[in-house]
Amino acid sequence: MKYIIIFILLFSFQLIQAKDLQFFREDLSFEIKEDHFYVNGLYYFRNTSNKELKQRLIYPFPQNSAYGKVDSLFVINVIDSTITTNIQKRENCTSFTIQIDPDSTAIYRIGYRQKLKGKKAEYILTTTQTWSRPFEQVNYTLTFPKELFLDSLSYMPDSLREESNKYIFFWYKENFMPDRNFKIHFSKKEN
Repeated sequence: MKYIIIFILLFSFQLIQAKDLQFFREDLSFEIKEDHFYVNGLYYFRNTSNKELKQRLIYPFPQNSAYGKVDSLFVINVIDSTITTNIQKRENCTSFTIQIDPDSTAIYRIGYRQKLKGKKAEYILTTTQTWSRPFEQVNYTLTFPKELFLDSLSYMPDSLREESNKYIFFWYKENFMPDRNFKIHFSKKEN
């Protein structure tokens, strides 16, 4: 009985602490290059309490037969330029602890590379719903080589820039609650 009470108290404390933590913005760059999908972005968190917060976060990766392993993973606290070393990586996710001063914002740069076995790439967005609030703002870019043909995107881009050997797609959204993941289907152009 004593252990059950301790568990309930710890769980309640984490829920209270989690309410004080807001994930409110992300600026992400996606790139398909050769047979890999690259993700590199800034993630913005806000501590609305008057106490320092330390929170373990889970960062998921898409897993099915079309996707290979994730490598080159990094997590950096942008404000103080420290590299996060408390990363625990699994096949379908990684977890790490963020730390935010009272009534302040923390920005983390997270990046990774994932092997593509098929002709699609995916970034998980729907976990945003677990935060119970939409993003205040998001900025996404997708860099896509011209030797590939884009078959479909799960979200229509707002604009496009063409360069000599690639396309760059842009998305900007406010008050955004994703209802699906960011998916890209592509094929090789015939010569």
